[in-house]
Amino acid sequence: MGASRMVQQWTAGVKDLFSSLHGHTTNALARFSFAMCLSGHCHSGPLAAAAVCSAKLASVRRQWERLLANPRFEPHEALGELARSMLEPWAGRELLLVLDETPGPGGLYSMRLCVVYAKRVLCVAAECYQKHKPPVRMPKLIVRLIEQAAKALPPGAVVTFLCDRGLSWPSVMDAVRSRGWGHVLRLQKSVRVKLPDGSVVSAGELVKRRGQSWQGRATIFKKAGWRDAYVSVVWDKQCKEPWILAATEDGRRGMRAAACYAKRSWCEQSFRDEKSGGLRWDQSRLRDPVRLMKLLVVMTLATVLAVSTGTWLIKSGRRRELDPHLLRRLSYFNMGMRWLHHLSISQEDCTSPPYLPYLHPA
Repeated sequence: MGASRMVQQWTAGVKDLFSSLHGHTTNALARFSFAMCLSGHCHSGPLAAAAVCSAKLASVRRQWERLLANPRFEPHEALGELARSMLEPWAGRELLLVLDETPGPGGLYSMRLCVVYAKRVLCVAAECYQKHKPPVRMPKLIVRLIEQAAKALPPGAVVTFLCDRGLSWPSVMDAVRSRGWGHVLRLQKSVRVKLPDGSVVSAGELVKRRGQSWQGRATIFKKAGWRDAYVSVVWDKQCKEPWILAATEDGRRGMRAAACYAKRSWCEQSFRDEKSGGLRWDQSRLRDPVRLMKLLVVMTLATVLAVSTGTWLIKSGRRRELDPHLLRRLSYFNMGMRWLHHLSISQEDCTSPPYLPYLHPA
């Protein structure tokens, strides 16, 4: 199967993902997300050159620009539809949601709430804004993303929420707990902790040196009226400072809490895939947060396509065709990108996943 036939298959899959969008919009989303994987770029020029279609390059470029300017293409609603379809395989399974912020082009920033998958993350809710100028106060913005993600969850999903210390506000903890989710939140050293004996100390005072750890029930966030939590402080000998983690009592304590929180770093790996390691999102020339949000939807689709293809290569036993080493050295994303590029230049009848998106959480 060549690239043109896989584009047709991907287009049919994208139409199933977005039931509310016009057919022309879904066709454009499928075409340009596929072209983004082939070109490894989000600029209109490289995208147009990589698009698998019969139109002239200038025409394809104008189609891309019209997609980002289309007022009927509402990116938040589109991302919500994509998230609902994308998360279906997690029905009845454990699901990790990671919150993080990443800088984009032209002083723009993006706050993401993503699901962990194969040591990477897939975006399920997001907001783009000017640096230090979010549309609402940051805690309220995060709560809004949590609400959006909650609407996309499949039945029976068991959610654990991971969050870095700069974003761990009491209102965020309250929003997570009100939905019955578990959480592992990293706390600032200055957070006040009330111990079972009634003494109140700063979280940074619970351990004094590398190699030490502390865990136990406590109450935190004095100024917000205290919140019960299970606090774990882990200071690895290789780290400059300790991890101070607040978790619900669901078994994530001590080193288990640290092992769970460590998966937040997979978010950074995905951001690298989107930037210098893959799609060049940071080199986009967009300066409008709304248009950048639309670009983010296309980029999420491209990531889903690449990761789905990588998943299929591993599940079908074809990983060694791209990665000849005994142990896998390529991520699902990179394997998918390379296979799609191989499809675009190969004269062979190359096969592809039986359906898209092709996601199989462990």
